[in-house]
Amino acid sequence: MLFLEDAGHDATAPSGTRSGYAILRREDGGFCFYNPYAPSSEPLSLPDAKGVKHTLRPALPESLAKSKVLIESGILNNAQTLLAADGTVRSITVKSERHSKEEAARIGLPLYLDVWYRQGNATAVSEPMRTWRGYNGSQMEYQRLASGRLLVPHGSYLPFGMAVPPTGRHETVIEYSDDGGASWQLSASKLTSPCYEGYNGSNEGACEPCFEELRDGSIWMLMRTQAGCLYESTSKDNGTTWSTAAPTRFRTSTGPANLLRHRDGRLVLTWTNCELPPKHEGVGVYGGRDALHLAISSDDGRTWQGFREIYLDHRRNDNPAASGDRGTAYPLAAFTEDGQIVVLAGQGKGGRNPILVDPDWITATSAESDFRDGLTQWTVYQHTGPAKRWWRARRISCELIETPGEKDTRSLHVRQAASSDAPSEPDTAVWNFPNGWRGELTARIRLPAGSQGAIFSLNDRFFDPSNTLGEDAAIFQARVTAENTQPNTWHTLSLRWDLSSGQCEYRLDDKLIATLPLHSQTLNGVSYVRIRSAASTPDPHGIIIRHVKAQISDPHAPAVTTEQVLASQQAYVKTIISRW
Repeated sequence: MLFLEDAGHDATAPSGTRSGYAILRREDGGFCFYNPYAPSSEPLSLPDAKGVKHTLRPALPESLAKSKVLIESGILNNAQTLLAADGTVRSITVKSERHSKEEAARIGLPLYLDVWYRQGNATAVSEPMRTWRGYNGSQMEYQRLASGRLLVPHGSYLPFGMAVPPTGRHETVIEYSDDGGASWQLSASKLTSPCYEGYNGSNEGACEPCFEELRDGSIWMLMRTQAGCLYESTSKDNGTTWSTAAPTRFRTSTGPANLLRHRDGRLVLTWTNCELPPKHEGVGVYGGRDALHLAISSDDGRTWQGFREIYLDHRRNDNPAASGDRGTAYPLAAFTEDGQIVVLAGQGKGGRNPILVDPDWITATSAESDFRDGLTQWTVYQHTGPAKRWWRARRISCELIETPGEKDTRSLHVRQAASSDAPSEPDTAVWNFPNGWRGELTARIRLPAGSQGAIFSLNDRFFDPSNTLGEDAAIFQARVTAENTQPNTWHTLSLRWDLSSGQCEYRLDDKLIATLPLHSQTLNGVSYVRIRSAASTPDPHGIIIRHVKAQISDPHAPAVTTEQVLASQQAYVKTIISRW
């Protein structure tokens, strides 16, 4: 996996960012890569965090790049465009339509964000045509289907809509054209999702959808919600009508997903597999977007592998910006000619970045960390101080120390340090690894004399280090104490789980300490460990972690039934949402 640094910043662009990166989706399912602000037939080359250039191929076709008509029209100045086999370029954009104060009061919306369509080729470009009038807050994607139909789903901010239960202020609507964009129709289906009181954010409702065609000819859509998971809908008539939106197995805080059909036929899903943090003393705190995840399915969405962090926000341990969106959300995925996956994602200054991902890394069955790369793989911040206007301060909690008894190596020290500027809080370290229905996590650990111990929690999603739901909703949980270890002595901890039996063997130095029962249900598997100080008072001793490794023996999140997904969501509402 390679992280490509921010390629551009523009304070006037949505969320304050833009990137010198765009994709042209070809009719054969492949992509071309280019800089939308300087289109060229030269391959797009971007630097990684170390300044090394990486070239994304293929480039724009020469016939397009050298067309003065196309370039000057601005049709390619879009994050995504479509290219037909006959050379026709198609583009969907959203444009603002301002209202007077009197009009806004009458219409029930502060402004319109209208949808516009444009097409052209190397010799001529049409004038833009408005296809929909209303408030489309964010256009995630659009495609030309195998049938030739153009499909453009998006959210619709409802006139006089309120961000309150039962379904928020958005619904998802679907536009389509069967005559190459000359005329447009709107599906009769209006898709909604539930929302709940106490939500730490704005109850927008079902919006910002993505979709992909499945092998059976149906179209699968996923929508952003505030219900703790992505919602889905399916069309079996080429996008004319859609099933009632329903919950999925994919937990999320808030933010849109992206679906991609890879050149090898696999489905690729990118989304924020994160739990939204709770409010602080009743005041909202922006969060839930520190990590972006990717999973791959080889059987058209029945089973999934990976659930890997592909973008762990490099600003996560810093004090956040005082206002505006931030984090790793809003993914747009494509693949290069050699099959590498490229995902453009992120918000806020320095946050919108292309990420280059090797699919083999996603489906790998092992991962380890010995801190040679510092805390790059780890999330270790604490929230401190009051919350105000969705802002709350952060600071790094855990620290890397010289390994006791080993020169020139570092280990992670998790403890509860006394604090003079904020209430003392136990350190927590969060690490992601390949998802497993069955697998083993091992860690080389050491409890200094006087330590109050630590809690190891296995999870199926990212929980903020400060969010104790990460312990309460753990799939399995083990405690390392002075009673089951020797002070100032290195031990090997092993957590070997099998979700088919609902058990986890907890061992220290191969001695069985306990057979742990299932603490919380999951539909997907285990892909996270949280290591938290068990101290209830300041404990400078804590626990020292030299090395962690995950080895997965069954990497597949198994197929699930509609009944299982509904039961899971009902349990989520009862155990998690009820605490909002």
